[in-house]
Amino acid sequence: MGKILRTRSELEHHLIPLGDGSFNATYNGYIMKSAFQPIVCSSGQRFGYEALLRVFDKRGTQIRTEPFLTSCIMSDSDRINLDRLARVIHLRNFARFLSVGSLFLNMAPIAALDAHSQVLTQHSLIPRVNELGLSIDQVYFEILEHHCSSDQMLINSLQNMQYHGIRIAIDDYGIDGSSETRARQVNPDIIKVDRSLLVEYIDGKPDSLHDAIKLARELNAKILVEGVEDERCYQAAKRLDVDYMQGYYIGHPELVHDLTYQQEPA
Repeated sequence: MGKILRTRSELEHHLIPLGDGSFNATYNGYIMKSAFQPIVCSSGQRFGYEALLRVFDKRGTQIRTEPFLTSCIMSDSDRINLDRLARVIHLRNFARFLSVGSLFLNMAPIAALDAHSQVLTQHSLIPRVNELGLSIDQVYFEILEHHCSSDQMLINSLQNMQYHGIRIAIDDYGIDGSSETRARQVNPDIIKVDRSLLVEYIDGKPDSLHDAIKLARELNAKILVEGVEDERCYQAAKRLDVDYMQGYYIGHPELVHDLTYQQEPA
């Protein structure tokens, strides 16, 4: 495995401060930028934002993060480094331009398995969050749906993070590795349901979405429906009485320098 960025100075070496106070990062010739998509409560009140990575090549052309981040030609160390750099710029940009409400930070399972990253997360993240004027209670680590080499190691790592007060959300529940088994083992704070389950529900096949909601209630987890893309999806989610909603109908992801800095209290 190649070199993994572990220290604050190693990570900051890749940061690009911009004139408006925001940060990008550079890695292997690619430019990494923060985008934020709003998440609302069922009442419509703003709950927070998911931070999303946007990657650009040297010519300024945006690259699709999938399959870029999961490409078989990318090394494990590169995946971990990209994962960590994304969280660094997302935290800084959120603190600078939004700061109110919850922040969802994606984490690939492979990054959760890295023992040194675990130590840094536990011992560096909370002080850094406080240093930025945020509270660790605002931050959710959103575990991506990727399969991993050791489910048990992943569960142990996530449970260790929870022990240190870090909140966990499971992303894209219902596809790939985001399964009932993972949810039961992790016991997350929030289950984010994949859009495909909402589409099935609207098409008259409600069982998968009903089962996901039932599981969340059993685990005392909140339920967030992703993929609320239009009025029909929105009304369906309202009827289901879910806790939170996210999707284009709620708001598109916006690059940090395109954000309107008017915000509602959480």
